[in-house]
Amino acid sequence: MTVRDVRDMLVIARREFLERVQSKWFVAITLLGPIGIVALVLVPALLAGRGEGTRVEIIDRTGVVGDPLAVGLRALRWRPEIIDAATPEQTELDRIRDKKINGFLVIPRDGLDGGKILYRGDNGASQIAQFTLRQLVTTVVQAKRGERAKIPSETLIELFKPLDVDSKQTNGESAEASGAASYWLGWLMAYALLLVIMIYAVGVMRAVVQEKTTRVMELMVATVKPSSLMTGKILGVGGAGLLQFGIWLLMGAFTLAYRDQLLGLFGRATTGAALPALAFAEILVALLFFLVGYFFYASMYAAVGAMVSSEQDTQQVQMPIMLVLLLGFAFVTQVSEDPRGSTAVILTMLPIWSALLMPMRYLLGGATPGEVAISLAILVVSTVLVARAAAKIYRVGVLMYGKRPGLKELIRWLRY
Repeated sequence: MTVRDVRDMLVIARREFLERVQSKWFVAITLLGPIGIVALVLVPALLAGRGEGTRVEIIDRTGVVGDPLAVGLRALRWRPEIIDAATPEQTELDRIRDKKINGFLVIPRDGLDGGKILYRGDNGASQIAQFTLRQLVTTVVQAKRGERAKIPSETLIELFKPLDVDSKQTNGESAEASGAASYWLGWLMAYALLLVIMIYAVGVMRAVVQEKTTRVMELMVATVKPSSLMTGKILGVGGAGLLQFGIWLLMGAFTLAYRDQLLGLFGRATTGAALPALAFAEILVALLFFLVGYFFYASMYAAVGAMVSSEQDTQQVQMPIMLVLLLGFAFVTQVSEDPRGSTAVILTMLPIWSALLMPMRYLLGGATPGEVAISLAILVVSTVLVARAAAKIYRVGVLMYGKRPGLKELIRWLRY
C-alpha cells in the first residue's frame, strides 16, 4: 500500500466518521445509551418489592392453613382475605376478570398431605408472587404438619429459622461479587457488543449499497483504489462505533462505582449485593475485542454490500452472518454458568464468537490474561484473512450491477 493509498483511506475514514458523529441520531443514541445503562442498574432496585397491595382471597378447605397464611401475607403488605371454603372457583375467576381481586389460592382438604395447592391470578406469571407464595405456603404447611405430629412449638421455631444462603462469583483471586449481578453485568456487556457490532457493521454494508445505487461508487473508484475505499469506510464507521461504545462503558463503570450513592439520591438503601468491578482491564478487553470483532464482521458486510445492487437484496444475503452473531449470543448462558469450563474455553477461542463471549468470560474471572491474549491473536489473524478475502470480493463486486453472483463466481473473484 502506497502513501497515496493510505492518504486516500484516511480521507475516506474521516468523512465516514464525521458524517456519523455529527448526525443528530448519533448524539441522541450516545446520550440515551448511558441513561439506559443507569436505568438498568437503578430501576430494578428502585422497583424491587414483594407484591405489596396484592389482593388475594384464600379458599382453605383444611381449616388450619388459611389463618397463619393470611397473617404472613399481611406482614408482607399483601391484602389477603379468607372466604367460604365452599365458594365455587368460577366465582373467583369472575372476580379476577372484573378486577376485584388479583388472584385466589385454593388449599384442598389434603393440603397437609401433599395435595396440590393452586394459585390463580392476573399476577401468576410474576416471579415475586410465585416465590412469596411458595415460600410462605411451604413454611405454614410444614409448621402445621409439625403441630399435627405434636412437635413442641419451641422445636418448630428452631426448625423454621430463616437461612441466609447466598452465592458469590470469584475465581479464587478476584474479589467476590454477587453471582446474579455478575451474570447480568456479563450479559449486558455481551448484548452491548452484539448491538454495536451489528449496527455499525450493517452501516458499512448500507453505505456501500447506497453509493452503488446512486452511481457515486463509479466516480470514487475512478480516483481511489477499492481496497483503500473499503478500509476507509470500515475505519470511519468503526471509529464512530468505538467512540460510542467507549462512552457507554465509561458510564457503566461510573454507575457501578457510585451505585449506592445514586440509589441514595432516590431515598433507597443499597441492596447489599456486591457487584463485579468494571475496572480498566475489563474496559480495555471489551474495547479491544469490539474493535477487532467489528473489523471481522464489517469486512463481511462490506463484501455483502459489494455483491448486491439494492437494499432488498441485502436482507437475504446478510442473513447467514446475522444468524452466526445471534447464535453466539445464545451461548452467553453456557459461558456464564461455567466460565472456566471446556465449553467456555472453546467458544471464546472461536473467532466468530470470541468478540461477544471473551469480554464476558474475563469479567466473570474465567479467563486468564494469557487466554485473552491467545483468543485475541486468533481473532486478529482471522480478521486479516477475512478482510483480504472481502477486499477481493469488494474490488470486483463494487462495480457489478444486476444479478447477484453465484458461488462459482465468488470463488473466481477470490482467485483474482
